[in-house]
Amino acid sequence: MHRFIASTRVVTSFGYFLTIPLLGSIALQAGAMAPAEVGLLIAVHTLCRRTFAVPVGLLCDRWAPERVLVTGLLLEAAGYLVLASSMSFPLWLVALTVDGLGGLAYNASSKVVLADAATASAFAGFYVATNVGAFLGPLVAAGLSAAGAPRAVFAISAVLYVASAVAAVVRFRRVRRPSAKVTSLWRQALAPLADRGFAGYCLLTVPLWFGMSLLVAALPLEAAGRGLGYLEVGLINALNALAVVLLGKRVGRRTDGHTLPQRAGTLVCSALFMAVGCALCIAQPYWTLYTAMALLTAGELALFAAAEVIAVQLAPAGSTGVYLGYMTTAWAIGGAAAGLFAGALLDGSAAGRLGFWLSASLVLFADAAGYVLLRRRIARLQLVS
Repeated sequence: MHRFIASTRVVTSFGYFLTIPLLGSIALQAGAMAPAEVGLLIAVHTLCRRTFAVPVGLLCDRWAPERVLVTGLLLEAAGYLVLASSMSFPLWLVALTVDGLGGLAYNASSKVVLADAATASAFAGFYVATNVGAFLGPLVAAGLSAAGAPRAVFAISAVLYVASAVAAVVRFRRVRRPSAKVTSLWRQALAPLADRGFAGYCLLTVPLWFGMSLLVAALPLEAAGRGLGYLEVGLINALNALAVVLLGKRVGRRTDGHTLPQRAGTLVCSALFMAVGCALCIAQPYWTLYTAMALLTAGELALFAAAEVIAVQLAPAGSTGVYLGYMTTAWAIGGAAAGLFAGALLDGSAAGRLGFWLSASLVLFADAAGYVLLRRRIARLQLVS
């Protein structure tokens, strides 16, 4: 099961990163769309891909995650087929809405399937497979687009998603998982919020998702302020993806079998790596930027090895999907905050730059302290029990 998820993830992530990173450029150049239209396309796609994680988690718990996975892949395939068929803004808006919802369903259901093992290596393998596509996809897309074949990018993505959907239908055609037996849908949806331990843990993960999102949200703006170009930004992102591919599974295996306090300790390390990385960005020499991004990558590896595994361990039977849905919502909040604050403060001014990186560093140091307290509290509770 886990190998199948990882295999389809390599294929679909390649299709995703083949298309989405260059979507704006293709829309502007080949599609002759206005910047405002491009912004709306990207915003709608992002909104659909992250916002409805809790309802999709409920659907996984009640309807079986394998069915949601197949449905998500079919929706994504349909979205890419529409993208490949036309360069029309209205059609692209519909296509990206469908693709975003399909991507949310596929990602959420894959994690619920992986949660059966509740191991760090299973989740780490999922993100390793994702980063294989992140490393290769943009390179192939850039080559095809530069050669004058931007529509080929969407066509290849559509073929990859259709193939993955067919494989999933065949693989899961006989799977029959029992639905969660609960008396109230609302009670199941709100139960994680009533779980004070999980709700507090979820809040603590927001700064970590913020820190992980800085490679996308803040790096381009910081690089522009330092006079660096596309090559440097692309190189750092490629190295980040390569590091996750090479080290992600190994980090996951090393943390398999860890207790909850030990996993909380892993997140202490994650927050500290990111905090020091943000602090280094305050300095001007070029080497500090590369070192800072390496530390953010180290924090990302630690985050993937522990964050969602803890959520799975805290979730009662039959509620894994909704608990992971809240974790994805925390990711969405952290990622959105990174984009908003980076856009507001990294405006080229020295004061804005100092304010952003100093604030980010302090928040992450405070988050590390929060995880230290959480780790001690969990250890005390386990001793009492």
